[in-house]
Amino acid sequence: MFDKSKFYETDLICPVCKTKFKQLKLKSNAFRIKTRDIDLCNTYEGINPNIYSPIVCPECGYANLDHSFQNKLSDVVISLMQKELPKSKAYKKDLTGERSYESAIEAYEQAIYCASVAGQNSSLLAGIYFRMTCLAKSFGSPKEDEYRLKAVEYYEKAYDHEEFPLGGKMSQTLVEYMIASMYFKLNKLEQAIYWLNFSISRDPKGLTDPKAYAMIKELWMSVKNKIKK
Repeated sequence: MFDKSKFYETDLICPVCKTKFKQLKLKSNAFRIKTRDIDLCNTYEGINPNIYSPIVCPECGYANLDHSFQNKLSDVVISLMQKELPKSKAYKKDLTGERSYESAIEAYEQAIYCASVAGQNSSLLAGIYFRMTCLAKSFGSPKEDEYRLKAVEYYEKAYDHEEFPLGGKMSQTLVEYMIASMYFKLNKLEQAIYWLNFSISRDPKGLTDPKAYAMIKELWMSVKNKIKK
């Protein structure tokens, strides 16, 4: 049953069509991190916040993750959106209220569509697919590995073509961990070892992210144990 007390409404303005609308947002006390898996996907007590992370304009269908939705877009991108969004599945579809797993995935897919149209960085697409992976995992969806494969594909592209830290936040070591852990979850152990070796072979004295390096060492032990089995 939908519990309104767990939510609040926020006023937003679409950067593409300038429509003003209200978006349902999850209160911070509506969930708590219960556990964190080796692939950095969390399990939650309460409502999974990943359900409400993507925001979709109910008028034109422009979508992005909540922390980036109102970022200013260039005139070129706005023009592209105005041309392409009427062809999209979420055009004039209201996803601003209560969401099921299915409607959350629909919102994520619209965010991917918009990021692709806008020619956004691979790191952004990787982040969206990572959240979809975690959401699918929490609901036991068979699509989990499909989304994980897309996430790792875009993290690898970002690793090769973007500057660190990715998105101003993710260190090179953390990205190596993310890629290796996703390959580990996919049972692609050779690829996991390949990416772990980047960090392991580097002089730890020069590392800027010791926490991620410690995670790398733990993951390396998990890979070795799995190989022994």
